[in-house]
Formats: sequence, structure tokens, C-alpha cells
Amino acid sequence: MIEDSEPVVTAVLLARGLCEIYDRIAQEGEIVHQGASMPPIARRALARLSRHCLTEGVDDLGSSIHLVMGAASRAMGFWGIPSFAGDFKYSDVELVDDASGVPTADCRELARLGGSEIDAIEDIHHEQLRVAVQSYPAAQRNRAYTSIREFVVRQPVCSLDALHRFITNGHLHGARAIASLYRPIPQTAMANGSARLCGRCGSLLWPTSDPAFPNGRCRVRRCAIRGETIVGYGIADPSLFRLAKGAVLAFWVGPGLDEVALHDHLAGQGRSVSLYPMSDAADVGLDGLEVGLDVKNYASPLVLGARLSRGVGRLTIFGRKIIVVPDYKVRLNPRYIDDLRASYVGAEDLEFMTVASVIAEFSA
Repeated sequence: MIEDSEPVVTAVLLARGLCEIYDRIAQEGEIVHQGASMPPIARRALARLSRHCLTEGVDDLGSSIHLVMGAASRAMGFWGIPSFAGDFKYSDVELVDDASGVPTADCRELARLGGSEIDAIEDIHHEQLRVAVQSYPAAQRNRAYTSIREFVVRQPVCSLDALHRFITNGHLHGARAIASLYRPIPQTAMANGSARLCGRCGSLLWPTSDPAFPNGRCRVRRCAIRGETIVGYGIADPSLFRLAKGAVLAFWVGPGLDEVALHDHLAGQGRSVSLYPMSDAADVGLDGLEVGLDVKNYASPLVLGARLSRGVGRLTIFGRKIIVVPDYKVRLNPRYIDDLRASYVGAEDLEFMTVASVIAEFSA
């Protein structure tokens, strides 16, 4: 019988292995192969996964990295492995964003739990932007960071003309970094030579054979789960437009839906509000440094609690430090806030609220 701790160790090793594989793909352009070229941590994780499968009498998911990568976009509790379901503490964790192929925030945090020098992949584009902003005059850096981040979140697809205007209007210092956040619209996103935007998040609606999505499907996961597809305008000549890269869509645009919605709603109520203040000390700042709102979109409240217990970064500079959870997380798991509060053992005095509860309190 596999000990209770065994699935946890396997999950952590899988998270680390998937992060390292993605790192190689993103940084070095390597193709994932089954065999000696695969990262050692990934090979060990697959071996452990095979042991679970064989011991528990289910199909050997660990026999192929490609099978694992296919399953990784589903919560581990649905992999068909008994020890990963039921009361398994990470059963609700999805390791890979199915739309972009990028390791999820839960995956990156699980990878860190391994206690090894091999750390999970960080948001490369975030760091590149921080470095680029250092080339601005000191008095302009915070404003430049906010401006660039907001531009990308609000315009995951933008015309070359709009991108050029943005860069030339005060952002020549960061021109290379800003351009690197985007890529040409791929042929696979087009239908009959044209493309169509999502009317909710502004990204693309990708052609699909699924009859449920006759106008295409949004691949920004946190947009797609919000409800029926909203069809935006069409792009007759996609060569004149650029699409935010996959990691940017996963780490900035998806989470940014709630961040921007919070900012815009509170601003509309006449509150003194700022988006990504002090170069992202919080997602939304209220009344200067009085209140910092940090939106977190982890599938597992336990993983998020562990992450916050390690530190909350520069959120500490705010008087009230509020961790904000999207409302759908609580609809899926009514105990999400309670479990998050119970799992947090850090030193900072944090508050935990949903987006709706934040809007209700600060709109008054």
C-alpha cells in the first residue's frame, strides 16, 4: 500500500518536472522527447507515477510524458488514480493551463515545495519588464511599469499601429521589451485568412471543430470559464496585428480580468484607486497606501496558503493587506476562503475576501 505522503511527493516532482520542461521549451526551443534527454526530475516523477498506477491497478499514465502533459490540464483528482483523488490534499490542482501549455500558478508553487535548488519557472516577461523599466528616468519608472502592464492586459491583441503609437508616446526606453511581449497572429488562429476577437477579454477566438463554439473559442482560460462566448470584431488582415505570447496571456491577461474589473469598478465609484501601484506592489491600490488588493487565482487554497506563508512581497507596505479570490473559486469550493485562512501561517496580518465582497465593502 502506498503511504499517504507518497502522492504528495509525486505531485511535487511532477510539478518540478513540468516546470523544467517548459523552461527548456521557452528558453532553448527544445522539443520534449521521451528518454535520456528529458530532465532527470521529470524521469523520476514519471517512474513514481507509474508505480502509483501499477500498484493501484489503473492504466499506466506515467509510461509517457505526453500522456502526463495531456492529463495535466485536468485536476489531479480526475486522472483516474485513486490516491490522487478523494481526500488527497492537492486533488483540485491543475498543473498546466490547457490553452497556453504554461505551468499554472499552482504548479509553480508546488514545484517550490520540493526544497531543491531547482526552482519553478518564474514569469520571465515580468522580470524582463522590470529590467526594461530601469532604463527610464527614476521618477518615471513606476508609472512606466503600470502603463505597460495595463496596455498589455487591456490589449492582448493590438494593431501594429497601436503598438507603435504606444511605444513612441513615452516608451522608447522599453521598446524592445514591449515588442517582445507580442508575436504575429499564427495561421492556426485564422479562418479563411481572417481572425476574430473575443468580446470579453480582447484576445482571439480560435477556430474549433466543436459545434458549441461556432464563432471560435477563447484560449484565455479565466475568460472562457466566465460563461458563453462573446464575439468581438473581426480582423480582415491579421498580418497587421500582434497577439500577446502564451505566458503573457496566462500570467498577465487571464489574472488581469479581475484586477482590471476591480480597478475600473472602484474608479467608477469615485474611489482613489491605482492599478499595479509601485511597480506591482499590489494589483490594485486604494487611497494611496491605505489598502492593497492582491488578486490570487490558485485552484488550491492549500497551495495558495503555502505560497503566502512564505511571504507576500511588497504588499507589506499597505495598511490593509487583502488577498482577493475570484468569486467562481468559492462557487466551486464553498470552503475555499476558510481553507485558505486556515492554511496561512505567515507573519503578516492578511485579510481574505472575494471580488464581490471587496466591491461591496469599498463601493459604499
